[in-house]
Amino acid sequence: MKLNVMTYNIAGGRYYARDCDVDQYGGAVVDLSKCGDVIKEINPDLCGMNEVNLYEETYAARLKGTTACDQTKFLAEYTGLENYYFGQAICFDNRGPYGNSVISKAKVLSSEVIAIPDPEIKDENGYYETRGITKVKLDVAGGITVLQVHAGLNIAEYQNAVDTLCRIIDEADTPVILMGDFNMRPSNRLLDKIKERLVDVTPDGEGYQHTFPSWNSDANIAPALRDYRPCKIDYIFASKEFKKISCRVHRVRVSDHMPLVATLEI
Repeated sequence: MKLNVMTYNIAGGRYYARDCDVDQYGGAVVDLSKCGDVIKEINPDLCGMNEVNLYEETYAARLKGTTACDQTKFLAEYTGLENYYFGQAICFDNRGPYGNSVISKAKVLSSEVIAIPDPEIKDENGYYETRGITKVKLDVAGGITVLQVHAGLNIAEYQNAVDTLCRIIDEADTPVILMGDFNMRPSNRLLDKIKERLVDVTPDGEGYQHTFPSWNSDANIAPALRDYRPCKIDYIFASKEFKKISCRVHRVRVSDHMPLVATLEI
């Protein structure tokens, strides 16, 4: 059977396509329907998402646009991928839970959040944040495991994320799809450990396809974001049971990332 999958960092539903009224972060308006429209256009069988919020009511009330307190539930209902699971990685003060989600046409058989350990020593000049992996088993072809990850920004965080993922993959008793925002470019040798276990369905040999940022260099975007250089940091990996049919970056400027979409056969 064929399976259409996508991974999408939705940036909490913030709308980066506006060329006016942007704040220092590049988009003051939160409108989940825009991300939902992208997902509906692609029409995947399952979608993994990063930077998903489950807002506290008091915080959501201060935002403009279609905020939705439970963003996972909203997008599941909005897109028709009605089976869903939100995996909390962290809880921000006054804002609420934040993490990764999977929404799916297929039934969720089991689900859990697996924490990525924080580095014991935080001596790199970068932002640190506790990260997690959302793991779901879906009722597809007798059962498949889907992992949605959002790795950190520092070398020690990369290492902890990769080590945790390798352990989960090695322990899996079903075919595996691993997706998400790794914050690592294809040249990062730490990805080799993943590639020893799973196939990158967008290998470098097929051309460089950047997934971040979603805007062009001439976009009227906030000054803090203008210096970002195009790069591939979002990935889809699959175990040997899957055959790749196609894979592409869906070119759209809504979130600060663009979705990565693949058709696999199992």
